[in-house]
Amino acid sequence: MALIRSRGEGNSIADEQGGMHSIVSKCFMSDLRKGWTSAEIAEVTGISSTGIHHQLVKIRESGLVSDVRGGEGKKYMLRGGSFSTAIELISANATTIAKQRLSPLYDEVMNSPTRMVVSAEEESLPFKIDIVELGPSSEKDVLQELVTDFGFGGDRPRANDSLHSDVTNILVSSDRPVELSLLMEQSGGSRARVSRILERMRSAGMVERAVVEARIPIDVFGSLSRQYRARGSDWLIGRGGLGRLPDDICKSLINSLEKQALTIEEVSNSLAEIPLLDQRVLLNTIGGRAPLGYRLTGATGREVVSSVLRGLERTLSRISSVAERLDSLIG
Repeated sequence: MALIRSRGEGNSIADEQGGMHSIVSKCFMSDLRKGWTSAEIAEVTGISSTGIHHQLVKIRESGLVSDVRGGEGKKYMLRGGSFSTAIELISANATTIAKQRLSPLYDEVMNSPTRMVVSAEEESLPFKIDIVELGPSSEKDVLQELVTDFGFGGDRPRANDSLHSDVTNILVSSDRPVELSLLMEQSGGSRARVSRILERMRSAGMVERAVVEARIPIDVFGSLSRQYRARGSDWLIGRGGLGRLPDDICKSLINSLEKQALTIEEVSNSLAEIPLLDQRVLLNTIGGRAPLGYRLTGATGREVVSSVLRGLERTLSRISSVAERLDSLIG
């Protein structure tokens, strides 16, 4: 639930778990129905009052714990009296908010079947997204408000910084995967900053990587020319992989290289009937790398929203399973 921040490698499990783990395990797990005051929590855990306040704010905002005011002051307890109930309430709330906040994508995303022609790369990233309720109206447009609240600009976005919004605007209006260099050029952002924004969007299930098919002939041309000058025709036909192509295509490319007449257009025409996977293999064997770009995870706004919600549902289901196990252990 992102309530505990990792403090880096080399720490013990206890060090990494910190105050949040101590509060939940020593207090809320010890008596599910007991209401705990800040003073009682401090006495049991040994954490300072400032530390207690800091941790209780986070856990209260997450929805895991509720507070009630009484004669003895404010008391905190596990919401609903069990982990399962608390997570059920959190899940319903998070899903409702996410659906409401993501709804602008239905209109903002340009419908484009061509965006999804090439299969996405098979990659797995931990799902991570901020679920934030809609706040008072602001000067930001609805898309910028969405990507800011969902954390794509980082934990502490700079004032008047719209880079994460600019990157999003490029992607929602693109009909094909966009390379990082082009995103940098069009948004004006540095490689490091644009890359971080894209990684956050990928973790949220909103963006994925796919091959930029139009770039393959250009990269193949460059790699063929370079390897021919360095290693010659025999290497290209053998270890370079040209020999795996149809004989007429292989001979045509070699002849053009030997005559120093090879062009990008000829490479493009030669590869036109070659399956994309074989094109990638060829580019790899001659020392190139598949040119990857970034795109939204659907041809329409509805498909993009569904992708994000699937990731959210899987994550909430996993948290729910853990909550049920905790309840069974405590009970």
